[in-house]
Amino acid sequence: MAHLIENSFASFSLTAEEELEGSIFTLTQLQYLQNQLAKVAEEKLELEFDTADPQSFTQQEAYKRGQLDTLRFLLEVSKASLEVKNGIAPQ
Repeated sequence: MAHLIENSFASFSLTAEEELEGSIFTLTQLQYLQNQLAKVAEEKLELEFDTADPQSFTQQEAYKRGQLDTLRFLLEVSKASLEVKNGIAPQ
């Protein structure tokens, strides 16, 4: 059973089974994450470079890139974990 680990951040000690189960999203959650991925990708494409403030553009683009990377990571981990649970070798 998970228990809280005392540190600067909230983290939990999980068994391998809890870790696996916790990383698998439901179909609705996967659909939501995919929608968010598409939304952020569209927002990134719509960013406009402002010659008066190039640093702002760079920061916004980096923020969007981080969001995209995080969403992709969550989707990929869920897929790989589901494959492990179902006895399919992750690709």
